[in-house]
Amino acid sequence: MGKKRRYITGLDGIRAIAVIMVLSYHLKLSLFKSGFLGVTVFFVLSGYLITGILISEVEEEGTIDLKNFWLRRIRRLVPAVMSMAVVIIFVSAVVNRVIFTKGCKDFLASVLGFNNWWQIFNKVSYFEAAGVPSPFTHCWSLAIETQFYLIYPLILLGIYKLAKSRGEGRVKRGLLFAGVTLLLALISVILMIVLFDPQKDASRVYYGTDTRAFSLLFGALLAIMWEYRMVPRRLSASVNMVLGSVSFAALLVMTIAINGSSNFWYRGGQFVGTILTVLMVYAVSGRKTWLSRFLSNPVLKWIGDRSYSLYLWHYPIILLISKGIKASWWITLIEIVLSVVLAELSYRFIETPIRHGIIGEYLNILRSRPRSRQEKKRQVQVARRSLKVMAGTFVLTVSLILCMVFVPKKNALDILQKREAKAKETGKMTEEQLAKQKANGSESDDTICTADLTDDEILEGLNLLLIGDSIAVDVTDDFYEIFPNSVSDTKIGRITSLGKQVLDSYIDEKKWEGEGVIFASLSNSPINGELEDIREKIGKDMPLFLTTVRIPHDTFEDESNSKIKKFVEENDHTYLIDWYAASEGHDEYFDADDTHLLSAGAKAYAKCVKEAVLDVYKKENIEIPKSRLSSGTDTSKDSSNDSSTDPSTDSSNDSSTDPSMDSSNDSSADTSTE
Repeated sequence: MGKKRRYITGLDGIRAIAVIMVLSYHLKLSLFKSGFLGVTVFFVLSGYLITGILISEVEEEGTIDLKNFWLRRIRRLVPAVMSMAVVIIFVSAVVNRVIFTKGCKDFLASVLGFNNWWQIFNKVSYFEAAGVPSPFTHCWSLAIETQFYLIYPLILLGIYKLAKSRGEGRVKRGLLFAGVTLLLALISVILMIVLFDPQKDASRVYYGTDTRAFSLLFGALLAIMWEYRMVPRRLSASVNMVLGSVSFAALLVMTIAINGSSNFWYRGGQFVGTILTVLMVYAVSGRKTWLSRFLSNPVLKWIGDRSYSLYLWHYPIILLISKGIKASWWITLIEIVLSVVLAELSYRFIETPIRHGIIGEYLNILRSRPRSRQEKKRQVQVARRSLKVMAGTFVLTVSLILCMVFVPKKNALDILQKREAKAKETGKMTEEQLAKQKANGSESDDTICTADLTDDEILEGLNLLLIGDSIAVDVTDDFYEIFPNSVSDTKIGRITSLGKQVLDSYIDEKKWEGEGVIFASLSNSPINGELEDIREKIGKDMPLFLTTVRIPHDTFEDESNSKIKKFVEENDHTYLIDWYAASEGHDEYFDADDTHLLSAGAKAYAKCVKEAVLDVYKKENIEIPKSRLSSGTDTSKDSSNDSSTDPSTDSSNDSSTDPSMDSSNDSSADTSTE
């Protein structure tokens, strides 16, 4: 192993800032909108520090002791994540079976270092990630680091041996290391940009080792350039101060100002964050400035030393206490305190002893031949302690296996299968409705104004088009009960841009001609200009209804609802269906994921739609064909016209809009939601 490198306390401060970013992001604190950038900072630091050690060793020893390197990495990473995972499995089995079920599924992938690819390849569908996530979701970043530690040393050793065989000197070896590392980093950046599709789920790009490795590799590149003196190690004080301060400030501004759901992060944002971190690390590693002194303060150093433990513990704690939903300040404080306490226990009693070689020390004592009574006593003490640890580990392992096998699961997959079956059923209903409309052929030219109809006649006569995602799947039966001549096209996992494409196909290909559009495909992705396109597509005069969203486990809930409300205010003939407000405080509406609907929630959602539609079409002079009305057109029109001119008929006309008197109108929604 190479010589010990200079310890830079400022790097602990950078670790502290990174873990504070991530913690704030998962707590849904508004300050750090893109706190996940802290993971990028961790990647750069890991690549920088590990590569510095490897380069020093390979140049001094002529090789890399891969076995020793990998054992050190295992000692550093595995015991802490294993202890966290075991505790969370036991606790969640008691307090939250949904988290327990998802944790059992992800346990091995998280401990063995392939969590990221497990998430990419084994996610059954959108619903498996909906609601409360797995308590080990955050282990994707540890998996990428583990894979980097496994592969990158082999690349460095291969380059070194190739250069040596060609008689290359130190300078050329450094250039080879830097060139290959830079090439791999740029390939990774390009892969992120190319593979990202804003119309698809971004998890493949976000979790992929190939698309995220560039942060580690640029950190490694800095270490190579530092070790081979390709960059000056001591810039002037003023240059170093400006470089470090500007990069640090820019990194914070990005984290605070740019929304986490922005496509920017996949189209160069992560790359920019990586380069800013590299520049900050470079500045802190050189001449001391106010930034390095600030990052070296005792508080940040204390947090930085425990950053790995904090990262491991905070996320499952947040899920167990508040299910990942933005909580009140005192719940948030409890989550922070508990995370810090558990991180301290892990750091003090698991990470530090194992990292400092207590296992090897005990093995050496047990193998040695004592030469004195004191050494014999020490060996006996160690043997007893080791037996206790082994027995405890055995009991814990057996208990863990029994817990994971026999404790009843509350599997989201069961719910998923039911919802997918329901989605297929609603798809058939949509086809049948379209076929019915086509079979009826061209509708009569004889029309009647909605303002002259009763509530029931308006609901029956309208031909609305609802474009929805999985939330609307749950509402399909209630929707058709209220709007028998309308069309509901819903699909699991449909994102906003795909919903817009479905609307395009109805207008351009199916030649749909109705009286209004309800766009409810807004829960699965951020809004990026689709509302403007939808408004233009259907024409300036057709009523457009937009639903607010309740997606408490997603970061873009507030942003989407703000955009929807602002768009409604700024555009004529555009109306709000405020599902977020209507569902506030109604836990009984929702499934275990706090997003999808139970029967009561579906009826409440349908009622919300009905009320918004009636409010508009009772005032709008929209003409609809009389042929859609089953109650007889002439009588309906005459009675409506008479009531508008004869005061004696007002009471009968009012009964159509009074919920207490219109039982048929209420049966689809009102009675079940009270």
